[in-house]
Amino acid sequence: MNVAIVGKGGSGKTSISGTMARLLARRGHSVIAVDGDPNPNLALTLGIPADQLEGLPTLPKDLVEKTPDGPRFTRTLDEVCEAYSVEAKDGVTLLVMVNPKKAGTG
Repeated sequence: MNVAIVGKGGSGKTSISGTMARLLARRGHSVIAVDGDPNPNLALTLGIPADQLEGLPTLPKDLVEKTPDGPRFTRTLDEVCEAYSVEAKDGVTLLVMVNPKKAGTG
């Protein structure tokens, strides 16, 4: 199952996403949560302590390459998770796309 949650800023996307991810993981599902927000806060919702947020690994830009047949991933999902994921509460695997270093950089 793949689920994407989108909507207007401040509408509760992160809260709903984090809660749903943790509930599904508690029920035995394998869950990979990807935080693609330019202001990433999904880690907090998934129970990762605030003092660990600054050191979270982020996905590199070279994970996708252009080919004559269209875009193609350069690594498998297992390789990406092994190199860039963080284990959150309830067994949720978290991938963070960007981690702005200061306000306005996202």
